[in-house]
Amino acid sequence: MAKNLYLLSPLLRPVVRLRVPPQTRAFNNITYSGGQAVQGQGGFYGSGGARSNIGATSHRPEAVAHAADISSLSRVMEELESLESRLLSAGSAVNNDTISLRASLKKLATKPEVTEIMERLEFKGEPVWGLSERERAVVERIREKMNEATA
Repeated sequence: MAKNLYLLSPLLRPVVRLRVPPQTRAFNNITYSGGQAVQGQGGFYGSGGARSNIGATSHRPEAVAHAADISSLSRVMEELESLESRLLSAGSAVNNDTISLRASLKKLATKPEVTEIMERLEFKGEPVWGLSERERAVVERIREKMNEATA
């Protein structure tokens, strides 16, 4: 019997299969699109523009939402909705109750704690990353209430 398996005929050689890890198999379809990647054009499909990013990427922790801020803001929103529903049920009459409800709404919307939370939950005038649609709506709604209270 032959000592070297590769000297045998191809039919008698044992089949050697290389096991390719799944993470490398996903990148078999990367193709070059042409152009010069250094100038921001072209590059490899699937690279996400990584080749054209010459400068260092900065980390911005202020652009991500924190769970404590979201829960605090949700409690504030519940209070605001409660006060608004009481104000709506009071009708359009101007009396001591409606005046005190409006003052409570304004006071709650302009509280320093609420202002600090809103500063952390907004980045460049928009809700930060990591918020669900409902949480984004709460942030936008409270910003409207804050703007109404200061107008």
